Amino acid sequence: MALSATTEAVGAVSELLATRVSSRLNNLPVLVGRPSDAPDDLNARGLNLFLYHVAFDGHMRNQPLDRGQQPPVWLTLHYLLTAFDAEGESETVGAHRLLGQGIVALQELNFLHAPVTAAALTGNPEPLKITFDEADADLLNKLFSGTEERYRVSVAFQVRPVMLATDAVPDYAPLVQTVGPPVNEGVMVFASMGARLTSIAPAKFVAGQTVELRGVDLGGYDRINLGGNQLLPLAALPDDRGDVVRFQLLANTPIAAAGYAVSVTRILPSGRTMTSTPLLGELMPVVSGVALDGALTPAGANLHGSFVVDGAQFGGPDESIFAALLFDGSARIQLEPSSDPTPTSARFTVPEALALPPGSYRVVLRVNGQQAVQTPELVWT
Repeated sequence: MALSATTEAVGAVSELLATRVSSRLNNLPVLVGRPSDAPDDLNARGLNLFLYHVAFDGHMRNQPLDRGQQPPVWLTLHYLLTAFDAEGESETVGAHRLLGQGIVALQELNFLHAPVTAAALTGNPEPLKITFDEADADLLNKLFSGTEERYRVSVAFQVRPVMLATDAVPDYAPLVQTVGPPVNEGVMVFASMGARLTSIAPAKFVAGQTVELRGVDLGGYDRINLGGNQLLPLAALPDDRGDVVRFQLLANTPIAAAGYAVSVTRILPSGRTMTSTPLLGELMPVVSGVALDGALTPAGANLHGSFVVDGAQFGGPDESIFAALLFDGSARIQLEPSSDPTPTSARFTVPEALALPPGSYRVVLRVNGQQAVQTPELVWT
């Protein structure tokens, strides 16, 4: 990204604040401008953001982005938040209620991450921090002292650090882009050594559930690897911050439940694959129902026979599948499939030698060590 785009960062911050606050308050109108102009423009209840002061950030005045570069201009932007009711008044109970909602929306934003579409802010080396300032009567009287102004209760806050920079050539040599002679370049050289995953949530998931991966340098990675299974590129949904990707297994996927090494990959211009560090993700089976497979056979006072478990992520005959029947919270018997299971069904048989008393049992299923959350009831009669 060209750093020259950051020259529009002040306006981009105002636009981002208005968009994010409006989104958190069910698309409530949020205007940017002088509070005196807001009632005419709103035509309904809403909030107004007024940039009343731009200060130079003394703590970062001499902080360059990198050694050998000229320090950018670091700013602190001071805003007023004013609320208006449906009649354009700011000193009513309705306006005061709305002002409180706006304060909470700003507090929830806290660290403001810019989307990748905001070119003026994506070069900011750290997220924008929102903190509240004192807005005493003296400050508000100074700001609303014009002939067409009147005192309005408002809340003051600041946003920092906002960077303004240029594409000035640094004092050191430019970064190497390729390796090889001109016109016959070789391997591409990247500033990053590759993505690194730091967390997965939830760590245990089922097909159809959205899984979030967090890490470093995830930009450009658009494929998810689940063990040896590479999902389609569009299965990865990049987050607007560039440090999060999300994926979702299709509900009818034939992949068996198990613990998998989860990683993200991208295709380099050379056609080679670049892969991140892996994390452990556990795909759990799903049990949709159980039923007897034919009539049970008496063995004295007990019964023996077969039952079928239906669901998903069972895999097949090569997977480790077990079912346990629980009664009063304790396991009475553990069984392996009595015939080759399919990805969605498994049949189990209680032998005559281990016949069970009549009653209602809970079925617990495990596939490759992953236990299904569902434990349906099987009536053994």
